[in-house]
Amino acid sequence: MSSDPLYITPHETALAVIATSMKKSRLTLQTLIINSIMGGLLFSAGGMLYCIAKGNNPALETGSPGILSMLGGMNFSIGLFYVIINGCDLFNSNILFFTVGWLRGAVSIFDLIVSWTISWTFNLGSSLFVSYVICHLSGVMKEEFLKQGTVEIAEAKMGFSFIETFLKGVAGNFCVCLAVYLQLMSKPIHVKFLTILLPIYTFVACGFTHIVADMFLIPTGMLNGANISVATFIWKNLIPASLGNIVGGTFFSLVIPFYLHLYVVEQDRKQLNLPEYDAVDDRPEINVDSQVVRVKSRKEEE
Repeated sequence: MSSDPLYITPHETALAVIATSMKKSRLTLQTLIINSIMGGLLFSAGGMLYCIAKGNNPALETGSPGILSMLGGMNFSIGLFYVIINGCDLFNSNILFFTVGWLRGAVSIFDLIVSWTISWTFNLGSSLFVSYVICHLSGVMKEEFLKQGTVEIAEAKMGFSFIETFLKGVAGNFCVCLAVYLQLMSKPIHVKFLTILLPIYTFVACGFTHIVADMFLIPTGMLNGANISVATFIWKNLIPASLGNIVGGTFFSLVIPFYLHLYVVEQDRKQLNLPEYDAVDDRPEINVDSQVVRVKSRKEEE
């Protein structure tokens, strides 16, 4: 049992994932839709920063592209931080919550399908809104160097085969789920940001794929003249990236939270006859990630 008031153990974190999935399964359809719209809007902030960083630094793009990739990791960390702190729904993080919740029997497969479908659909819709209304119609990306930067980003992302994008998506959402999982371990907001930053920094710098990020980046490039058709965008990015993100997120959820931090811990407790503790959600309110802590052991109470 963790005695630190600011941090929780990996086992408690895995329990928090389950508790969060149960809260998310109780959301009304209207709330889930609004959450998903806001999730896409807030996450797009990271995409806008990434486009600005890339467009403003053509010399770095030519001479030191790795530096821009690392800057991109910081940019997208900001977007994910906004989503998590406000309790919004992101397709990628819902893969973590509902996979572990379903494996544990806390939510149904129907809950999982509804959450993934609604969050994916409305993350896409709000990302397209930001791309077209906020960036295109408002003229935010009207400068030629910014336009060129968005075109280069979009065309680079479309330069991979279906299988390559799928595999990059597997690695990408493994990192995103790691970020979401790590931030659950801490209570201070600044520590949450740092634990989000490290895995996101890794996945962007390595060039992995995140479907919700691409829902903003590629349409923005298309609006600015990238030679990409809608059909090509769907076939070469939306489908393989989504499937890859599902596989990567499911693999992470199955191996780390469910197996290592739940099953293994509980089996070891039974073998050694260790005391069992009752778990309590410190943050039971709806629309916020849970913080599970353990209280007195059942033997102590007896």
